Amino acid sequence: MKNENGAKNSFKHFIVCLLILFLGGGACVALISLASPKVNINSELDTRPAVASVPVSLIQYQTQINVAGVLEAAEKTDIAFELTGKIAWLNAAFIEGGIVKKGTILATLESFDYETQVSQQKAQLALAEADLAREIAMAKVAKVEWANNPKTTDLALRKPQVDSAKAQVTAAKANLALAEKNLTRTKYYAPYDALITGRDTGLGQVISEGESLGEMVNLSYGEIRIPIAGFDRPFLPKLPGDGIQIFPDPISPGPLSQEQSVRSGILTRHIGQFNNNTRMAYYIVRVDDPYGINTKLPPLHYGQFLQARIPGKHLSNVLKVPQEWIRNKSIWLVSQEQKLVEQPVTILRQEQDYALIEGDKWTNNGYRIVNQLPEYPQHGMLVKDTFSAAKLALKE
Repeated sequence: MKNENGAKNSFKHFIVCLLILFLGGGACVALISLASPKVNINSELDTRPAVASVPVSLIQYQTQINVAGVLEAAEKTDIAFELTGKIAWLNAAFIEGGIVKKGTILATLESFDYETQVSQQKAQLALAEADLAREIAMAKVAKVEWANNPKTTDLALRKPQVDSAKAQVTAAKANLALAEKNLTRTKYYAPYDALITGRDTGLGQVISEGESLGEMVNLSYGEIRIPIAGFDRPFLPKLPGDGIQIFPDPISPGPLSQEQSVRSGILTRHIGQFNNNTRMAYYIVRVDDPYGINTKLPPLHYGQFLQARIPGKHLSNVLKVPQEWIRNKSIWLVSQEQKLVEQPVTILRQEQDYALIEGDKWTNNGYRIVNQLPEYPQHGMLVKDTFSAAKLALKE
């Protein structure tokens, strides 16, 4: 009996140990399976190279031409009297660097001799008028005396004498007008708003007719002679072209502030010549009132180096892209099927770091412009567009 009971107890212990071992192993397998990540052995690795792209958008664009030149006086005048005489007075502003308004008296000559001439001519006119009155009276008497004579002559009626007296009066009036004009010429008036650039005379100096006393330049307007390259000429506006911004600071790609744009100019004309060395054409930009005499604008000075921004022709339906995106006159696109497409383009114009590309039919086919290419791009290559991937991620 004891042996049978012992065998039964041993069997029970074996079964219990076996169950414990089985349950422990299952628990360990469960813990390991929960802790380790799921690996999908059948998933394929995406080896497509990644690219970045931007939408294709056509714009209306106004071109601009940035040029530079020196502001110069459009008109210079030698200061000179039309008479001979002695300098009696000089304006304090008649010095180098002086600025005078139109009509300002710059210098006067001693006027005594010319005043005397006016008096003499007045006397001559009075004598001539008296002679004319006498001849007219005598002609009336002669007309009465010869009224019944059929052989009366013009000489008898004193007609030639009257005509001669009239001519003397006309000549006397002309001489008087010339004397009065010469008297006014003893004062030199500035013909325009002017900057005095030199003076070569002094008080009391005796001058001859036409002798230069100095030089002045017109301040009403100035001119900038600008060179235009051949590739810029097709984009120039029609002459005359206004809206040109003039400023002394270096040109910046963005819009100008009010402080930077100190003047507006007008593209007036082409000088009709090309530079022999550079083959550039030269145009003239007119700047009114450069010294700000009649306005409160900041002054510009003759001889100052200035920048000019010319608004050019408008371009319709063009792409504006960085020049670095263009390789061998082509840009790279990515299609809706995520394939690279090399597209030849026509570059209309280059400005700063950008190129303006002619729009074409391909712009409406769902393409996007690639701005970040793989190392060795190939036409038709399958790629992974990061823009499209980001779009899908947002949808999910």
